[in-house]
Amino acid sequence: MKVPVILQHSMVECGAACLAMILAAHGRRVPARVLAEEMGIGRDGANALALVRTARAHGLTTRALAVPAARMPEVSLPAVVHWRQNHFVVVERVTRGRIAVVDPAVGRYGLTPEQFAHDYSGAALVFAPGPGFQRGSLGERSGWWSRHLRGVLSRHRTTLALLVLLAILMQALGLVLPAVTEFVVDRVLTPGNAGALSVVGLGLAVTVATQVAAGAARAWALVFLRTRVDSALLDAVARRLLSLPFRFFAHRGSADLVSRVSGVSMLREILTGQALAALLDGPLAVGYLVLVTVRSPLLGAVLIAFAAAQVLSLTATHRHISDLVHREMEARTGAQRQLIESIRGIETIKASGAEPRVLDRWSRALAVQTRQAGESGLAQGLQDVLLAGLRFATPLTLLWAGSQQVLAHQLSVGAMLALQALGAATITPLASLTNTLRGLQLARVHVERLSDIWNTDPEPQIREPESAPGGAPGDVAPHAVELRGVGFRYGPQSPWIVRELDLAVRPGQKIALVGRSGSGKTTLARLLLGLLPPTEGEILYAGVPASRLDPGRLRRRFGVVTQEPALFTGSILDNITLGDPDASLERVREAARLACVDDDIADMPMGCHTMLTEGGGLSGGQRQRLALARALLARPDILLLDEATSHLDTGTEAAVEANLSMLTQTRIVIAHRLSTVRDADLILVLDGGRIVERGTHDALVRHGGFYARLVEAQLDAGFRFPA
Repeated sequence: MKVPVILQHSMVECGAACLAMILAAHGRRVPARVLAEEMGIGRDGANALALVRTARAHGLTTRALAVPAARMPEVSLPAVVHWRQNHFVVVERVTRGRIAVVDPAVGRYGLTPEQFAHDYSGAALVFAPGPGFQRGSLGERSGWWSRHLRGVLSRHRTTLALLVLLAILMQALGLVLPAVTEFVVDRVLTPGNAGALSVVGLGLAVTVATQVAAGAARAWALVFLRTRVDSALLDAVARRLLSLPFRFFAHRGSADLVSRVSGVSMLREILTGQALAALLDGPLAVGYLVLVTVRSPLLGAVLIAFAAAQVLSLTATHRHISDLVHREMEARTGAQRQLIESIRGIETIKASGAEPRVLDRWSRALAVQTRQAGESGLAQGLQDVLLAGLRFATPLTLLWAGSQQVLAHQLSVGAMLALQALGAATITPLASLTNTLRGLQLARVHVERLSDIWNTDPEPQIREPESAPGGAPGDVAPHAVELRGVGFRYGPQSPWIVRELDLAVRPGQKIALVGRSGSGKTTLARLLLGLLPPTEGEILYAGVPASRLDPGRLRRRFGVVTQEPALFTGSILDNITLGDPDASLERVREAARLACVDDDIADMPMGCHTMLTEGGGLSGGQRQRLALARALLARPDILLLDEATSHLDTGTEAAVEANLSMLTQTRIVIAHRLSTVRDADLILVLDGGRIVERGTHDALVRHGGFYARLVEAQLDAGFRFPA
């Protein structure tokens, strides 16, 4: 049974992609993205149980087998097998000495039994259609790229019309050489009419000048169109990417996304360069072919045969080359990922003396990329050789066949030479068409990689009701935030991260969230920000459900500082004014003073105009205080501080807390260092995703429960609580 290649879009979606391939092999096409949602894939991926449950929900019967690699030929295929202890792949078929594997990370490849046994983890899942299995396709948007490209091109109809007119002109000019060749041989050279040569020469000079002018105009129009389309497509992809929900980015690496987006330029080059040129050259080739066939059916048949041979060679190698290109791109992304991670973690690498190990990992990734690039390049090179051979043989065959017709008195010498020239002119646009077909093979790969971005639903843009929270940050709302029975998990098969959370936060309160690592504090913060939608219950802001509020406007009412805040390349001023670029310098200075980072900025060489490179050269405490200044500058209704002072010394932390205590904003603080939450109006203690205790510091200590034990543990560790 043939298994179509469906690649995973993130490192945690291998199980979903494998199940999508199994379903497709049995006649049911379900997008891997949809299956990933049904399986509830979170940051750690999905296990075999989630895969089995989802398969049964789609009508497949499943069996889990513990079978050694040597007995794989006895297993009903295709089957999903556990791979390298952390991955899933599909075994497509087993033949003598070869096992065909479809890996959702790289595509289809073959292994020897020994190679298979080395990576096989010993478990297999076997599937078969059950009584409720239904064939067909399930909800994926198709043709998005062509629709979008048509929309972009429609805005440049004038340029396209100019290109069409130039193509017609160049097609007409292309007929001059064959016509002149026949005229000179039959009407000038044979009868010895020397006087006509002057007229022919003048006509040829005019033709050449017109050809050069038309070619220059066409080149200018194509460049103009390419740059406009490139800009429009990149802008559209960037807008789409930034409109996607937070969960999309949580499962995908930055190197992978950068690689996918960079494919837009390649797509533009293929579709507005090769494809557009082919659309213009296509009528040219057809017109020349018709003329040759009318004058000589034999020579026309030769041209058609060679054109068909080129198309067949491309079709025959299409799947193989597409798989190789997929694998090359994935290998390149892996090498880029290793490089980016190494540069970002250079301090840790240097401090650990781990350069040799990191270099070894990077070298292995580069070796894989080089090998895949070599295989892809060899396949495309052989395809080029075949196409070049066919193009080289075409005029020779035309000459041979035309000579046969001249000897048979079916053509004059002039007519044969004219048709030879016309046939040679046909080869050029035919070559353009075949190059376009090959380019479309590569374009399909890029479109599939970009489809993950385009087929993911963006965050909703909601027109807020009149009762929405006030129109500008800083307005006082009657109720800041309210949670009613809120719970969250990544999918129906996933465990609950938080559940049954009830909370009402009044404006101006300081609310603290404490608990062990993994208790659900950060997930709760993301729920409050609308980065994650609650699975059950609802969150209200000023009495309005979050589902009725625009996510962007909602988040602008928060000032957020995390434990490892992001700083961007630019000046300190650019980073502080990120959310409010029109803020006055006085407001920036006041925000820096409240964050206790004003003295640090004053000590820098160029003050607030000092340039940063992704926060390089700053301490963790400076980064946190700059992020706090950025949050305060926006004058938010709510400050959400997730371990926002964890890198500060005790004195600086106390100064920051004193400044924040004078503000009227609501503060929601997540902290492990309990000294920062002692003065909170309400402390919520989370454990296992539930609120197990709530109250003030003194009340919770007197209660002697979970919070009291946390306080005691920190006192034993040497932490001091302010009086």
